[in-house]
Amino acid sequence: MLEILFLLLPIATAYGWFMGYRSVKKQQEDANNKFSREYMAGVDFLLSNQTNKAVDLFLNIIQKQKTSLNNSDEETVHAQFEAQLTLGNLFRSKGEIDKAIRIHQNLDRSDAYSFEQKLLTKQQLAKDYVSVGFFDRAESLYILLVDEPEFAENALQQLALIYQKTREWEKAIDVSEKLQLIIPEANNIPLAHYYCEQAQNLIKMNSTNAQKLLQKSLEVSPSCVRASILLAEIAMINANYPKAINYFLQTLDQNPDYVSEIILPVKYLYTELGQEDNFELFLIRAEHLKNDSAVELALIDTIEKKEGTTAAQMKLYQQIKINHDPILFERFIQYQITQTREEKTQHNLQLLKNMINDYIKQNSEYRCTQCGYRSHKLSWCCPSCQKWESIKPISNFNPIH
Repeated sequence: MLEILFLLLPIATAYGWFMGYRSVKKQQEDANNKFSREYMAGVDFLLSNQTNKAVDLFLNIIQKQKTSLNNSDEETVHAQFEAQLTLGNLFRSKGEIDKAIRIHQNLDRSDAYSFEQKLLTKQQLAKDYVSVGFFDRAESLYILLVDEPEFAENALQQLALIYQKTREWEKAIDVSEKLQLIIPEANNIPLAHYYCEQAQNLIKMNSTNAQKLLQKSLEVSPSCVRASILLAEIAMINANYPKAINYFLQTLDQNPDYVSEIILPVKYLYTELGQEDNFELFLIRAEHLKNDSAVELALIDTIEKKEGTTAAQMKLYQQIKINHDPILFERFIQYQITQTREEKTQHNLQLLKNMINDYIKQNSEYRCTQCGYRSHKLSWCCPSCQKWESIKPISNFNPIH
């Protein structure tokens, strides 16, 4: 019932407007009264949940306005247009897209309205099409609106989102670069990732062009970790391990939240170069920047290999006191199993370890900081809210009580 009341607001406004014109010419008054009666009939249909009949009636009113509005004053025409446009938008917000499209299409086809009003109608009609996945139709309308100064910014933004959904990265880059000229951003995250997407498609075919795109990515978004990781991967393909390491280390300054994504390749590179001590220094630096269980486990493994189990256990105990992380606690149980000689105790500890391991597996490794979407793998764009760089590794699981 509340939704219907909201639907009636623009209708009531239009109705009040026309009822206020009692003092004008008799011909105009008769037209307004007829308009009001028809609108009230539409209201009755809405109140009785006969929305299809209501829409048919409102569309019939629009058809009549093609001739009658030519003799009406500008404010009256504007009021009627606003009422119809808002009605279509409200249908869209309720999920009744077919009704919204019918109303907006008829407004667009009407000869009664100005060029500016037609542009507003096209903008809303494009939104209708996006809502139901008719991206090609929406694209055509937004392309028309790009040439209109007052609509260009919104049209370019919407086109970028459409191309993002359809994964047409070259088109997404084109409209985003145009948008960057209109409203420059110091850290244009979406455009940076469009470059990365395009580069990822080119890495195996043409690493030179891919590198150029990734450098552009860093120019428009210096904090883009993804670009640095991809540049490191290209350097690894070209067997330039020192350069690859530099790109990986660069990510720590850009955003240490993603440090768990680079531990294994950095370890591999330092091992290949015979610089295991530098890998330990890398982990120590990462530990100071980010409290991450993956970093702690890698550091414990390095200490165990270099100084023995006792030193590794001491490091682990220190971390568990600070960070009640199930991942670290699982390693603690493993050390207990290794040390005990009593079969029953080993069995009980193994059961506990299995329980903790199941708990860890049930928890997602990544979470969107915008909408809370959870996943077991990293996505640079959230599938739920479509935000770039909003999904991050969960460095700390909830502690077990």
